[in-house]
Amino acid sequence: KKSKLAVLLPVRDTMHSATALCLTELVKLNMMNNIETHVVMDASTVLLTQRERLALEAKNVGAEYMLWIDSDMVFPATTALRLLAHNEPVVAANYVRRQLPAKGVAYEAIGEWQNPLSFEPRDTLVPIAGIGMGCFMMKTSILDELPRPWFDFEWTPEHNDWLGEDMRLCQKITKAGYTIKVDTALSNELRHLGTWAFGPDLLK
Repeated sequence: KKSKLAVLLPVRDTMHSATALCLTELVKLNMMNNIETHVVMDASTVLLTQRERLALEAKNVGAEYMLWIDSDMVFPATTALRLLAHNEPVVAANYVRRQLPAKGVAYEAIGEWQNPLSFEPRDTLVPIAGIGMGCFMMKTSILDELPRPWFDFEWTPEHNDWLGEDMRLCQKITKAGYTIKVDTALSNELRHLGTWAFGPDLLK
């Protein structure tokens, strides 16, 4: 059976050149393996609106799976093939956030921000409660089981912070009866591009 995949990218006005190269290689490899791949990008400014529009477009093109990729990620060309091979309704890869101290974005319990999932490679997928959506695959049909809007923020007074749309989606997916799992091997191959201010202090 020929699979159909929508690769969804919320962006601002630009995409990192390294991400573009990775995306090109991913699409080429997918097509060589009979996976019809649609790349959909939304360049508006409100992230929640972007994600809602992208998810709707995945449904419109009849994609069986959605692969969410952020515009600042570096990933192997085999990413989609490997995530699809798990045959899971929701599977993702962990990656390091773009600030110090460096730590991952996957959590076995949402809210325990000081205890992220480790990057130790494991032989099996690891179930988690929440993860960032920089490399996140899910069956498109799951959207039909979730309340709208699919993406929103939630204020958490105990942390004096907003719970992001990624963690909120994970909560909704879990409530619908699905288990989100992480591919730790793939996680060790991802890179998260950021900005570093180079100055004389680095010469010391």
